[in-house]
Amino acid sequence: MVTEEHNRSSDAYIFELLSMVLALSGSNVGRTFLAQQLGLLQDLLSLLHTATPRVQRQVVSLLRRVLPEVQPQVLARLLNVPSLPPEDFSIIAEAKKGGEEVNLDPTKPGILDVFLICIAKALTVQMKVKGSGKAVNTVDSATSIPTESVQSSSRWWLRGGMNNKLAETIITLLKDMASGQVSEAWGRVTKGAVAENILNLTKMGENLRVPAECIKTPTLWLALASLCVLDHDHVVSLSSGQWISPDGQQGQPRPTCDNHDDGETSAIILCDMCGNLCADCDRFLHLHKRTRSHKRQVFKEEEEAIRVDLHEGCGRTKLFWVMALADSASLKAMVEFREGDRGKTLTSAISMGVCRFCGNQSSTGLLSMGNVCSDPDCQEYAKTACRKVQSCGHMCGGIAGEYPCLPCLHGCKNPGQTHALKQDADDMCMICFTEALSAAPAIQLICSHVFHLHCCRKVLEKGWIGPRITFGFASCPICKREIDHPLLKDLLDPTRKLYDDVKRKALMRLEYEGLHKSEAITTAGARFYNDPAGFAMDRYAYYVCYKCKKAYYGGEARCDEQLEGGDDYDPTELVCGACSDVSRAQVSAMSDLTGLLHGNFLNM
Repeated sequence: MVTEEHNRSSDAYIFELLSMVLALSGSNVGRTFLAQQLGLLQDLLSLLHTATPRVQRQVVSLLRRVLPEVQPQVLARLLNVPSLPPEDFSIIAEAKKGGEEVNLDPTKPGILDVFLICIAKALTVQMKVKGSGKAVNTVDSATSIPTESVQSSSRWWLRGGMNNKLAETIITLLKDMASGQVSEAWGRVTKGAVAENILNLTKMGENLRVPAECIKTPTLWLALASLCVLDHDHVVSLSSGQWISPDGQQGQPRPTCDNHDDGETSAIILCDMCGNLCADCDRFLHLHKRTRSHKRQVFKEEEEAIRVDLHEGCGRTKLFWVMALADSASLKAMVEFREGDRGKTLTSAISMGVCRFCGNQSSTGLLSMGNVCSDPDCQEYAKTACRKVQSCGHMCGGIAGEYPCLPCLHGCKNPGQTHALKQDADDMCMICFTEALSAAPAIQLICSHVFHLHCCRKVLEKGWIGPRITFGFASCPICKREIDHPLLKDLLDPTRKLYDDVKRKALMRLEYEGLHKSEAITTAGARFYNDPAGFAMDRYAYYVCYKCKKAYYGGEARCDEQLEGGDDYDPTELVCGACSDVSRAQVSAMSDLTGLLHGNFLNM
């Protein structure tokens, strides 16, 4: 029986051994020698998935040094990978293959799968089916991929989980590899491997496109991990091949929506009565009972098309049957399965109304006469949602009474709009990361980023986490600028007042301790260069008194960090010196009394 003491001893031994190997890798000769030790490389890849976090960090550091000396072909043979990904990873090149590889082999390993699965195992995925209301399942790879799929020797690393810190390190490593910082050869291979995993979604058979089956496949999880390391080269190459002929040449012109006058909005559905329609026009034009009997069919080319986007660091791919996105910063992902089969005439939904928020479909109840279902959340959203239809034909996704209206979430540029949004209707709200921006009334902050109004209000009402006052919650999750919008004024004013109070007291204490001219503030390039307020608020910890509700000094921030209490604390214990019962305190020396009085002065 393996004891905990034995595990600690083994960990210490491996850690010390890798420390010596790391020292050896510090020279060119050492790195060249280590790159030739294939057994060592295999052991390192095993430790990447099985060792303790501190050993895993050493492994990543060692691989970063050694990989430039290892040829991709060598690592492929070591991992039993039959072939390297193509250097030309565009979808045009994929179309030229014709029918060479119709059926996807989900058990076929890729050269970077052993790294990408580290990211996949750290992802938290929201899974939903469009049109089924607000039903959302939260899953991870450990509970989704069946045990029998990971028993084979080539896929054993699919087992278990991964901590977020290591996953973030792997993301950084793969991005550096893709940019050519490791070597040009690895740059080409990494970009090709990432593209290959995303394109594999287009090759999945009909039986694997069912949500219950798709979530079990390593193919989906590797695609989600690849979205975390997506770059702009992938966006251009993988999205430019829609409506490409089998020989790789530009096929027939892509049809545009007959209901739009811009000549740009793409059509995806052919109606026997209304003509070519985009998804939104199709939904709105077929709400009425007289038009629900129209026969509609998705264009075959649209079913096979793939679109890849990179929005604010969040990678996204859209196919006819699924939309998947992953955020490398939060390690959260979302998979939304779309209804409809290849080549199937859309007769199942033509007699149904569609909720503008959750996408729920029904031919009865409120949806038989409107576009908001009976779900309590949707009804609540409808009270504040703007009901205007913009000049492009899409409904406004903003707030009622707001002027000007929120720019079109579908990317349309309407009159009076100076620039298009960086986000769109399918992007997730980066605060809740459970629903798309179109699923609730949204606002555009002064920094131009868009979030749900109720999410912004919720995060401002909740405030900081833990006893110590911090103001990160009042910053945009994407760009870190201050959250600002007229509809949030009632919540922002108290926050700004508290911020000014803490800032004033922190600067007073900084000057009292003689640190207002420290090197951390006066040294060019330092984190707090010419920012004494930022340095002071980072150095000192302030708390809100339970009795007087004012901020008071509670020591240095490093002391608070050592407590690691999180939000598990009793707020009644947070009492400032002015409100505490000091009449019975025994002051043994005048110096103690002087210090107490001075502390109260700085907290005024």
